[in-house]
Amino acid sequence: MKQTFYKGAAGNLSLHLVTIALASLDVNATVVAEESLPIGTEITGVRIVNEALGANTKVTAQLVTHKGVATDLTEFDTASAGNSGAFIKPVYVSDEGPSDLVIKNTGTAQATGEVVLQLEYRFTGY
Repeated sequence: MKQTFYKGAAGNLSLHLVTIALASLDVNATVVAEESLPIGTEITGVRIVNEALGANTKVTAQLVTHKGVATDLTEFDTASAGNSGAFIKPVYVSDEGPSDLVIKNTGTAQATGEVVLQLEYRFTGY
């Protein structure tokens, strides 16, 4: 992992920040924002701060298990610069093992620019 991911006392709400530079991310292509989110992590929200990534672009934050099973967390319209956030139904990283936080281009055009992804979570333990 690029940064320390909090795995301390259960129940503390935390925010994990990841800055991603997208260089011509093709439609349906993905980029890993953070590898191996630990078992026992409960994701409660996702926020984004983005540059204008191009007309007809959208990105979806996903949680992907090591078996390749993807769970969409939320989708953001990134055609213009801005920021947005969504509280989501909690998603728990469990028996499937550590999972990757992934950004997928779900728009209809290539996405280019910088994205700051903010993952709200709490470590509940396993």
